[in-house]
Amino acid sequence: MLKSVVTNLQKIFIDQYCATIAPYHLLFNEQFMERYTSFYSWEQFQQNSYLDTSNIKNLINSNKEEWDQFVAQTTHFNNWSEMLNKAEEHYVLERSCGPYQFM
Repeated sequence: MLKSVVTNLQKIFIDQYCATIAPYHLLFNEQFMERYTSFYSWEQFQQNSYLDTSNIKNLINSNKEEWDQFVAQTTHFNNWSEMLNKAEEHYVLERSCGPYQFM
């Protein structure tokens, strides 16, 4: 029973906060956001989208065109996939010695 609760909590965390290799707030750190976007943080970026960002993965999947348009208008990228790929690339290069840490 406890194992299933932990598994469900992990799934919820991954669905709401993670990309493929790390949580979004770590991928889109302040350095990345200031360099490639009009915003200083991932939180500010989400808030200014004027879309419901309570579940970012759901938002991206259900409003892909709107999200891509917002990304294209406010960043150096043409769409979300480009932005995510660049963030993952930066993340791996910065932390090549091991997996992410939540702190």
